[in-house]
Amino acid sequence: MTDIDFLSFILSFVILYFSMKFLSKIRQQDIFKDRLQELGRYKEQLSQEIIVTKKIYRTPKEEKLSFLEKIIVAIQKRSAKEQENLHLLFEKAGVRSNHAYVFYETAKVLMLVIPAAIAGVIVFYFSHLDLIYKILIVLFTAFLGSYSVDFVLNSLVKRRQERIRKTFPIAIDLLVICTEAGLSLVASVQRVAREISQLSPDLGYELALLSIELSMLSDRTKAFQHFSDRLDAPYFKSVVANILQAEEYGTPIAQTMRVLAEQFRQDRLVEAEERAARLPTLLSLPMMLFIFPCIYIVIMGPAIITILKFFK
Repeated sequence: MTDIDFLSFILSFVILYFSMKFLSKIRQQDIFKDRLQELGRYKEQLSQEIIVTKKIYRTPKEEKLSFLEKIIVAIQKRSAKEQENLHLLFEKAGVRSNHAYVFYETAKVLMLVIPAAIAGVIVFYFSHLDLIYKILIVLFTAFLGSYSVDFVLNSLVKRRQERIRKTFPIAIDLLVICTEAGLSLVASVQRVAREISQLSPDLGYELALLSIELSMLSDRTKAFQHFSDRLDAPYFKSVVANILQAEEYGTPIAQTMRVLAEQFRQDRLVEAEERAARLPTLLSLPMMLFIFPCIYIVIMGPAIITILKFFK
């Protein structure tokens, strides 16, 4: 009976594992389909506009606002420049929703009020502190709750930038192959975007967006500038600067891509060497806390036991 239960457990685990893999594969295909539809809508938007702005998302002033959205906008009262920077931050974080601004502001208000209310109930009914300390605790909790929303958003930006940065050298190598095969820059970016999407959907989306802007915008410099603004890291800005310089001076794109690929290989090698050089320093504290005490116990333990027996 026990063997039958064990085999049933193994069989159910295998079925559950393959079911989860199948569902994740379907979900991944849905994500790709949604992003392709979004890119298609953006392409239609560029084709219909005479003056193209650098963002996909519409600001709250460009669309009909619901009652809740009007309240949130009235409470925050952000300037157009602040809204522009905030929407650019959403793009960097990979948040592609027209209502991301409203969700962000709502979260700011809720995280400002709810933690402050909880802290107020605790300090005013379950503590005996002075009134000034209670007020300071409530204000600090409100500030901490409001700041946590910005912290989460910045963390999403950093994590997405890091994911893109890890796979970007592979995209550069693929661009080298495509450009040396005779494809144009736009066709190379489109091909690489399609291939790299399986490995990094974030980078694939950004490259697909870049290829659409390169083919639709009259000024290719603006398309590269949009790409640089969305990623916003020196690592990517150097790539854009080199490509723009190559187009300005007529340098072959394939040669530029090869130089960039070699530069990224050297950068990754230097980064690996830096991590290896930091390893002894990082290991010193765990060794002092966990390894050295054990060594001291093993070495000095018998001597201490002998001394204790002598005094007895």
